[in-house]
Amino acid sequence: MKKIFFPLLILLGSLLYSWFWNCIRKPFCFVPKALVVEQIIPPPITKDTTKYTQSAEELLLYKPLDVYFERGQSFINKSEEIDIWLSTAKVYLEKNPNEKLIITGYSDSDGPDVLNLELSIKRAEIVKNILLKEGFSTAKLEITGKGEADPLVENDTPENKAKNRRVSIRLFK
Repeated sequence: MKKIFFPLLILLGSLLYSWFWNCIRKPFCFVPKALVVEQIIPPPITKDTTKYTQSAEELLLYKPLDVYFERGQSFINKSEEIDIWLSTAKVYLEKNPNEKLIITGYSDSDGPDVLNLELSIKRAEIVKNILLKEGFSTAKLEITGKGEADPLVENDTPENKAKNRRVSIRLFK
């Protein structure tokens, strides 16, 4: 008797579950009033011609600009890429007064964590001062320092350490 009872109980349970599942999903099944679930019908889809697309300026500015430092140095070498990015950012920020640039400083793993954090903030301040000289408003610039956190690559070779001594500038909404 036990050999037949448990398989029958499982079969009966699965049949009841299947009936319940399918009847809840289909409105044509008989379902007691307590089990009726109200269906929410979404509004019809209309063609929205005002969809937002990013401009070429925004595509450039949302990709962070990395400025690199030499070991123990506090100046940067400006390149054409930096000049293009900065001029685009200046024009964009004049058109969009609610947006800012966030300047994040980083360092390599040489030295104590506390000193690396201070160095990363100092590097971010250096870049902020450069941007102020370029004509950016103080209210549009925000700085942070990450120290040796979030390295681009491992700090295992001098070349890789040079890639981690950087300041990233990006648009922040």
